[in-house]
Formats: sequence, structure tokens, C-alpha cells
Amino acid sequence: MLKVMKILLVLLIVLNILTIPVFSAEKELDDELSGMVNELIEDGKAKGAVLSIIEDDKIILNRGFGYADEYNNIAADGEYAAFRIGSVSKTFVAVAAQILNQEGKLDMNTDISVYLEPDFPKLDFPVTMQQLLTHTAGFEELLTGIAVINVSDTEPLSESVRKYMPAQVYTPGEISSYSNYGIALAAYVIESITEVDFAKFCMEKIFLPLKMNHTTYEYMHDTAYVSKAYLPNGNRAIEPYINLYPEGSAISTAEDMARYMMWLLNNEDERILTREYKKELLIEQFSMSEGLEGGGYVWNRKERNNKIYYDKKGETLHFYTRITLYPEADTGIFLSFNTYIPENEINAIMKKATDLLYGEYQEDNNNFKSTIDIEGIYVNNWSSFKTQERILSYIIPGKIIKISESKGEFLLNGEKMNLIGDDMYFSPMGTMHFVERNGKLFIVTESAVTYTRLPFWQNKTIPLFIPLIFAALSLVSFIKGIKIKRVVYIFVPLIQIIALAGICFFLYRGIINYSILKYSFLIMVCGWLIAISGAAGIMNTLLKKKNDKTDIIDYGWNFANLMFTIWLFIFNII
Repeated sequence: MLKVMKILLVLLIVLNILTIPVFSAEKELDDELSGMVNELIEDGKAKGAVLSIIEDDKIILNRGFGYADEYNNIAADGEYAAFRIGSVSKTFVAVAAQILNQEGKLDMNTDISVYLEPDFPKLDFPVTMQQLLTHTAGFEELLTGIAVINVSDTEPLSESVRKYMPAQVYTPGEISSYSNYGIALAAYVIESITEVDFAKFCMEKIFLPLKMNHTTYEYMHDTAYVSKAYLPNGNRAIEPYINLYPEGSAISTAEDMARYMMWLLNNEDERILTREYKKELLIEQFSMSEGLEGGGYVWNRKERNNKIYYDKKGETLHFYTRITLYPEADTGIFLSFNTYIPENEINAIMKKATDLLYGEYQEDNNNFKSTIDIEGIYVNNWSSFKTQERILSYIIPGKIIKISESKGEFLLNGEKMNLIGDDMYFSPMGTMHFVERNGKLFIVTESAVTYTRLPFWQNKTIPLFIPLIFAALSLVSFIKGIKIKRVVYIFVPLIQIIALAGICFFLYRGIINYSILKYSFLIMVCGWLIAISGAAGIMNTLLKKKNDKTDIIDYGWNFANLMFTIWLFIFNII
């Protein structure tokens, strides 16, 4: 008996020694991330947040911070408070596609037109499900139709994917270009194959089998209390409803997302998908860069110290979400805020997690080379190029970036970039690899977002400066017309000023209502009024009588008319 007790005591000591480091590691991750999130809440930078962490197929943390609804005194809670997870919703579209792939109902490399109705609008280039789920279908991005203010204005997926189809500006399979529409179209292909509403399909085939009982795509059928949205100043905000809903409308709780992460990381869990088909969600499906890990189906693949991890961010107007999987640590992290949080604040939290799980970044001492002159202006390919929404690239922060050189170093928007590989840099926007393809220079990032270098004259200053100069000289010409009592100098500039104000008004209305193209005709009419009246002004100057003097105001105004007409053409207004 004494011998047995000694053996048990030895085993207990050994077990204790083995479990203390594991417990300490769990507690450190728990404490560090909880502390960073709680600090943002206490500093008033966010009203509420939820955080869940899973490790070794168990939930080690599931908690809320602050409020889900301050007015009604409802705390943010990891179990019962649902947050809007934005583009993390896209990962469910990939799972749904793989379910059909596994059942033999969907070929990932077949033209999707074979699964759609005969009357479905024809795409410029054939597209496969694989290309839709890797953001390589070549679509430009449209703001119009993506969201609505009132839930009653949301449209069935069968209508929205037809009504708001963007142009394909790249040949499919060549360029990674993030596409909300592409994911919505992928969901509609699934809906067409199954003849079941996509939201219902996900509920029956994904959420309920995984016991994600508080997760749904369906508006007004919430399975948990949905957090309110807040502004950074602490006031309540109006959260729009996603119209192309599969790309970003799901709500979920931290606990449900913990269950989802456990399923993704557990190779033995073959609910929904077998190990083979689940693996395809995360393996490299496409990459524009040999130096980066590329992307899986929707998921971003990243590397730290030769260890791979996967992440996806979700952002609505006010909710900011991250989900990250660390397979070599068998750990997953889900984090969501109900308030706008600056990118660097969230990145700092996720970097801390990566440092703790995979170690701090170990710099390679290889002699890397910069073989490409990367100076210039770059536009985010997640933009519109063929519609009047092109102007948004110059208004929305981050859509156009500038890379300059100073004292032998490259700067991104004035901030230093560090060379970490051949033509690869670590920047304030993360890792960037510069790649030349088909005579163009691209920036490839660790997500599906890429940038293309623009001609120098398309920098932010010139396109935004031309309308200001045009407006100023039109006003000066109008004042001149009143003074000299010349009809042409009164009415032509007046028409132009009113038309320019009209363009600005309709663009503003379109932006706040996510419907710029709804005002497309009116914007075009205003543009043509400016172009035609400007041509009349130029003709008036050319046909002046000899005794009529032409002064600097005339020349300036005529030149501004010419330049602004070109501007209207470039931005697809005329």
C-alpha cells in the first residue's frame, strides 16, 4: 500500500510540473489580452467588447467588457450578447461551398454560370467558385447597394446580386482584389444549387450542427441580444444593414465563435466537413507573391518565425472584429468591439497574442535587395474604376497611398518602411511585397487587398485641386460678369457653380445612403451642363470682337473649364 502511495505521489508531482507551464501560458495570454481590451474600454475608446480564447479544444476565456447597451444597462457578455462580425461572415460562405463540394454538387473550378439561371446577367469573363472565394474574380468594388439604412429596404440575394453587379476590371485568376460582391455571388451560387435560402442553409448545415445557437444571418430573427453600435465619443450610432448580406451581416457571440474556432482547429472533428475538405479552407489557394503565404478560401495566411497562422478581420461601420487561428499552438482568438477602434489599436492586441504564442519576430540577417524603384502613388484595387464612384478613392482614407524616398529609405505616407526581404518591406500597414506583372507594379499584402501604381498625375493633390480651382475661377468670372454687365459672364459661370454644387450634393446623398449610382443620371446631367457651358465660354472668348479685351481671368477660366471637363471624363461623370 505504501509503495502504491509513493508511486501516486511521484505521478502527481510529475503531472504538476507538466501542467504548471501550460497553465501559466494560458493565464499570461488571458491576462495580457484581457488587460489590453479592458484598457481601451476604461479609456473610453470603446463602449463594449467581447473576447474568447480557445486552446487544446477547450474555451479558456469567454468574457465581455463594458456595455452592449448602456442605456438599458445591458453588459457586453461573451455568452448572450451578440456582436456584428462583419466580413468574418465570409468564412461561413467558404464552409458552405465546401459542404457542397464534399457532396459532389459543386466543382470549385467550374464556371459558375452552369449553376445559375439562364437569365442571370452574363459576366465579362467566366468565373469559378475558387476565384470567388480567393478574391480573384477581377471585380471592381461598388459602394452602391452594399448596405441600407432601414432593414425594410434590404433586398433578396437573388435581386441584389443582379442589380449591383460590378464590372470585371481584371482577368479572373490573375490579381487578388478584395471583393464584397464576389462573396455575395458565391453565396448565391450555393443558394441556386440547393434551392434553399442561403441564411437558412447556414443555420441548418453549419450553425446548429456546431451548436452555434446564437449565430445567424437573418435580420430581425436574432438569436441573442444584439449589441448597439457606438461612436468613439460614446454616443449611440445608427448601424446600417448589409444588403449583399452573406458578405458581412452575421451576428454571433464570443462563445459561438469559440465553438467555431475549436471545430476549425480540431482535425478529428468531422462534423459538417471531413478533415480533407476542412483543410482546404486554410491551405494556400492563391498567392501573387512567392514571399508571402497567400490566402485560403477567404482566410488570410500569415507567417511568424516559420510558423503559419490564419486570420480574418470584419469591419462594419461601427463594429470591428478579428478572428485568428494559431494551429501550431492549437489556439484561437476572437475579438469584437461595438465602436470604431483605430487599426493600430486592434493590431497591437493581435500582435501581442502572436508574440506570446509564436515568439517575437526574429529578424533575418540576410542581405536583402531592393531591385525595384517603388516610389509613386498607389491605388487600392478594392475600388471602383468604371463608375462615378471612382472619386471615392480620393476621399476614403487609405485608398490611395504614397511611397517616397528620403536619405536612402522608403517612406509610406511619410512613415519609415524596413526592408525584410527582396523587394519586401514591413510598413505601418503591415508586410508589403512589390511585384511586377504585365508591365504594372503591384503591392501585395498579407490579405487579399492589393495596390497598383498610378501615373504621377493621378496623385491626390491634382484631382482634388482641379475642382477647387474651377469653382474659384467660375465664381470670379461670375463676379466679373456682374460688374461689366455681360450676360455670358453672368449666366455661364452661374450654371457651372450650380451644377458643381449639384454634383457635390448628389455624391454626398449617395455616400450616406450607399447609393451613389442611384443618382448617376443626375450627376451626369450636372457634368454635361458644366462641360457644355464651359465650351460655350471658350467659344465666346475665341469669337470676341477685336475691340473686346481678353484678360487673365478669361484665360484662367477657360483653362479651368478645359481641365475640369477632362476631370469629369476621367471620373466617369460624362
